Amino acid sequence: MAMFSEAPREFTATDIPAPEIIDPNSVPSFRWGFIGAGDIADVMAGALAKHTNQKVVAVGSRTPGKGKAFAEKFGIAKSYETYEELANDPNVDIVYVATLPHTHLEDAMHAINAGKHVMIEKPSTMTAHDTEILYRKAREAGVFAMEAMWSRYLPQASIIRQMLAAGTLGEITMLQSDFGQDNRDIARLWLKDASIVMDMGIYPISFAQMVLGSPTKITAAGKMHNDHVEAMAAAVLEFESGARAVLATSGHSHIPTIASISGDQGVLTLDGPFFIPTSLELRPSLFNSHGPRWKDETGIVAHEGLSYQATYMAKFISEGLTESPLHTHAEVVEGIRIGEEIRRQVGVSYP
Repeated sequence: MAMFSEAPREFTATDIPAPEIIDPNSVPSFRWGFIGAGDIADVMAGALAKHTNQKVVAVGSRTPGKGKAFAEKFGIAKSYETYEELANDPNVDIVYVATLPHTHLEDAMHAINAGKHVMIEKPSTMTAHDTEILYRKAREAGVFAMEAMWSRYLPQASIIRQMLAAGTLGEITMLQSDFGQDNRDIARLWLKDASIVMDMGIYPISFAQMVLGSPTKITAAGKMHNDHVEAMAAAVLEFESGARAVLATSGHSHIPTIASISGDQGVLTLDGPFFIPTSLELRPSLFNSHGPRWKDETGIVAHEGLSYQATYMAKFISEGLTESPLHTHAEVVEGIRIGEEIRRQVGVSYP
């Protein structure tokens, strides 16, 4: 005879825990140097200035004049035309690597060799092999290193972790997550060493890892944009628990960019874009059900949420850690490995 769990419970607002948010002024103020002065560096610098007590004191760019213009925009004291000079500046405590992913290993090594803590934009590198090297070198040097997977440090991520620990949703059976935009006019995404799965799909992958861990099987399909870069991909990840994660990403199409976690007692839905400060709803596991909602009302909006990861990094460094307990080195490597396998099944050839 088939066995069924008890009827799903009804939820109230008290079933959604308050997020754990670190006061930016409760952690040490470190001096940051930026390697790269592109769009993401611009957003990061603004977020740090507005929502943290961290200080950007130097920037390095190999594009003539770009570093100087960046420094003038944000009131940064020094600009360099080589990454080596930036990393070896004695006034820099933390190096933020904000260059193109295929150069992250080389660029991060400047910081590691100089004995500096380092935050590397996601993806850490383009392969699990290189990512393992990066974080092994950081550990050997005794410096703190973390991937800038900022979604792990947002208030809603704290809520999700607490709810999973409390078993609020019951046994997790299904997870869905997607991220897609029509980015065909963004040239860097279609270069030989680029990847839609690693650039955009890394968010759904990381979300699935946070909830379910490492998959035991990956089945993927999609299509290529050119000979080197995938246009879109969809994947089903299977886990030892029996749960499944259904992930999708596209650089050709705007898709909802939402996420959900389904258990036998409840369903948690995140409004899109799910990886920026957003809102969520806790529903009973019933057809067409609704339940209490939580909305991020911190006033930190959109990509200003990059600030949270910097505050967490300062906290972890002050505690003597060398990796983030919310996104370990092993987890980062596994995320890249998942992305590699999805890309391989879609049609990307690796050397």
